Amino acid sequence: MTIIKDIQLYVPKDKDLNWKFIHETRAIVSFYSRLLPKLHAKEDKGIQIYCIESLELKKQIDTFEHNIFNYFSVYVEADIEAFLSLTSESEKKKRTLEIVHEGMKKAAQGFNCELHVLENIYNRIKQADYENTFLLLKKSSPNKKYICNIKCHHEVSSIDVYVEIKKRNGTVVNSEKLFSLENTDEQDLFSDYGILEWKLNHKVEFADKDYKMVYRLTFLEKDKPENLVWKIERNLF
Repeated sequence: MTIIKDIQLYVPKDKDLNWKFIHETRAIVSFYSRLLPKLHAKEDKGIQIYCIESLELKKQIDTFEHNIFNYFSVYVEADIEAFLSLTSESEKKKRTLEIVHEGMKKAAQGFNCELHVLENIYNRIKQADYENTFLLLKKSSPNKKYICNIKCHHEVSSIDVYVEIKKRNGTVVNSEKLFSLENTDEQDLFSDYGILEWKLNHKVEFADKDYKMVYRLTFLEKDKPENLVWKIERNLF
């Protein structure tokens, strides 16, 4: 038995359209995937949602050519050109959620998943105002006074990566954006970045796994929050 952990949208009509569509929908698709409960399957590891102009075109698709191995396939109608022509990122997030949710309701029939579970995911994303924020790394300082979080804001056209320092009581000392990635596939981010290390009680480093790009934060609290010492250095090796 395997567990369904991933959802992939797919546009069989055109490779370039497919790449652009996947790039601009990944934020919400990833959000929905992360909220999925444990869906057990005999072999399938994910859900592949084919986005086509009309369900009548389903018969024309060569699934052996387009299907991701060990992914369960469903089909939904979607106007890809109309989606890509939207100028509002908010509208793109909303439309993506409708497409994913429609596909998942069809997939649920094959995985003994009750629809109310998917409705809960749908509503949670709407309640979060479609903002996909997740924690990449987290580590406590040597003196256990601070926690360093590397947080990611997954947007339509980028993934923005922030460093945040919090006290043990939950109070945020400060937060600052480190960089933005144009690649919206979060799996590449997970593969590339994985080092978070405190050097001292007020100095912490975040780096890629090859240690070629290092962000070094030095901070020191003062008597007043506005007097906070906060310095970030970026080093390329």
